[in-house]
Amino acid sequence: MKKIITVSILAFSLLFISGCSLGSTSTTKTTGSIWKSIDSGKTWIVKNKTVNKANAGIADAEILSIAINPYDSSNVLFGTKKNGIIKTNDGGETLDNTNFISEKVYGLVFNPADGRIIYASGVWQKRGKIFKSTDNGETWTEIFTIASDGPLVINLNIDKKNSDTIYASTSDNQVLKSTDAGISWKNIFQAPSPVLQTAIDSSNNNLVYFNVQGNGLYRSREGGMNAENITKEISKVSKNNNDFNFIETDPNNAGWIYVVGLAGILRSKDGGNSWEQIKPLDDPQTFPVKSVAIKQGNSNEIVYGAARAVYKSDNQGTNWMTFQLADSKSVKVLEYSSTDPQIIY
Repeated sequence: MKKIITVSILAFSLLFISGCSLGSTSTTKTTGSIWKSIDSGKTWIVKNKTVNKANAGIADAEILSIAINPYDSSNVLFGTKKNGIIKTNDGGETLDNTNFISEKVYGLVFNPADGRIIYASGVWQKRGKIFKSTDNGETWTEIFTIASDGPLVINLNIDKKNSDTIYASTSDNQVLKSTDAGISWKNIFQAPSPVLQTAIDSSNNNLVYFNVQGNGLYRSREGGMNAENITKEISKVSKNNNDFNFIETDPNNAGWIYVVGLAGILRSKDGGNSWEQIKPLDDPQTFPVKSVAIKQGNSNEIVYGAARAVYKSDNQGTNWMTFQLADSKSVKVLEYSSTDPQIIY
């Protein structure tokens, strides 16, 4: 299956910038939270029109997550900090509100086997929860709640080889796993600090990674069980290795994983046993790398975001092209579309 790039800014070559603003259908603004590329990251266009002026308030939405329908790249959802889920059904040409119950949306994923099924995590009545939709976001059902007020479900991930398997990570240091599409859950890992993100190897779905805030990278070879800290291996090539902004597995190569942050871009080709540095164009101490994405079908093509710019390489990071975004906000997330490899959000 082809894959579109999304910049969190997430798939179908839409690019999201943390805190960017979205406009109305009559807007002439050249800034916004959502940007899209239709030429594999060479150029970017802001997408800030709303379906009507009544919901123009979403123009100032801060984007936290992005999900692109794996069967319809024009159907993209954006999780926000205060505006619930924003949707587009026409590839970003117009944006609209949805009826999602939570104003904060952290995790947001489509089922890779069924584009009608969506999972989202948010906050309702002060508690972190997970919701599921089976009708493309028209209605939602709560499938998980944290026991007390305060903690959040901050990340969701679905196993592409078995779409009934879902990973959820929390701000109170847990990783949860469901193997029955969210009906029941099991606590599989207790971390020393919040688990910001999970990543699953593209070939071996038992090989799972956890990005643990301030404590580096953990790896499990048993589907999330018995995770071990492998940050010491990264320290052999980089000193700034305890706090990563983003982790991403290569969609084309087994055992390949990228981690990014103050250390720049680091890559392993053997499941985290050894690491190499990919030098970004600017000093990552000054401009930390916030996100990275790898093109489906072509691992030579990499895009990353730092500050207010997007960088693209066609040769695995040896050389970079740049695109400056006309906005005061920073790039937060990048995502390729799974159905059109030229599109990135």
